[in-house]
Amino acid sequence: MKQGGAPGAYAPKGTAAPADAKTRLLAKDGKPLALRFVLPSGTGSESLGAVATSISRMLEKVGIRTEITKVSDDSYFKDHIASGQYDLALYSWPASAFPATDARPIFAKPVPAADGSLNVEQNYTRVGTDQVDQLFDQAASTLDEDESAALVRKADARIWAAAGSIPLYQRPQLTAARRTVVNAGSFGFQTPLYEDMGFLKKGATPSASPTKD
Repeated sequence: MKQGGAPGAYAPKGTAAPADAKTRLLAKDGKPLALRFVLPSGTGSESLGAVATSISRMLEKVGIRTEITKVSDDSYFKDHIASGQYDLALYSWPASAFPATDARPIFAKPVPAADGSLNVEQNYTRVGTDQVDQLFDQAASTLDEDESAALVRKADARIWAAAGSIPLYQRPQLTAARRTVVNAGSFGFQTPLYEDMGFLKKGATPSASPTKD
């Protein structure tokens, strides 16, 4: 299947890592490449540690060394993520059904503020382009839903090409409800229709749960 997106955003299919990457660390002027991987250390961060370990092992296979640094939960976002004191980090933003407006500040190009500081909005990777900003602005200003979706897809391709952040996996969304509750559940990226939610009439039989292929 032909891959979409910006030219050069993807490696050719079947591209392999250098055969000697495991033993030959990538280096420049004799200095090995080592990325500082910052993680929180508090209770409940064990899953992040497991993901970081897996990433570190994969990077090692292509000659990139990582140095995992664990910091307190209070310091993690304030002193490291928000201030840019990291090379690699794990964090996420809640997704919504309105990416044209809600996702724009996450990928907005940082610009100088009046006081000389850098205004990054929510883009803590500090990687952005004018074209991505323009595509989001156009998508948010049009009333045509299909046109808006097409513009967001173009922005998505440019975001992948810049590769400031990489989504790793889709978290499961689980919702428990009584059998008498209808039209409520896990909606993913869909917008819930609250007016369709409710209870079955007394004596009505719940329909069978759909099966997955």
